[in-house]
Amino acid sequence: MDAERRRARDTRVVLAGLLGLSVLSNLVLAHGLANRERVTVLLPAVSGPAWEVGESWAGRRYLEDAARTAAVTLLTLTPENAPHVREAAARLAHAEARGAIGAWVAAEAERMARRDLSTAFYPRSIESDGRELSAEIAGELVTWIGREEAFRQKRRYRLAFRIDAGRLALLRFEQMEDGT
Repeated sequence: MDAERRRARDTRVVLAGLLGLSVLSNLVLAHGLANRERVTVLLPAVSGPAWEVGESWAGRRYLEDAARTAAVTLLTLTPENAPHVREAAARLAHAEARGAIGAWVAAEAERMARRDLSTAFYPRSIESDGRELSAEIAGELVTWIGREEAFRQKRRYRLAFRIDAGRLALLRFEQMEDGT
């Protein structure tokens, strides 16, 4: 009987030790996963390199494509397409900025409708900072009065983004002073 008791006790000790090791290994794995940065890889609809975005940074290509899309969407504006631009701007914008960007689009569309104006933006260059989640885009803003081209201006804009659930969301869109 002593041998059976020892064997049962030894079995319990071994099982308790294995249970302890299992709990310890699960804690180590959970800690490792909690402290690991997640990277989302997005494949654009057109062929080209994949976009990468982490929890607090974005790949250069993704940031530049998002900046180009936002600038062209916001600055290619006519009174007729204003509702569509406002809707697209709401999808591009971070929740904090949706109201301000939507109000800007509405004010611009109203001003343009009173004067029969239309604009289009043609990007020339983009400089981005993936850690700061910002980009500067330079290009030409063309303005029409009615169907006649009125003028072309070199313009520069600064865009700031925030990562929201693995995607870049526009936080700020502002014209730079010197326009070069």
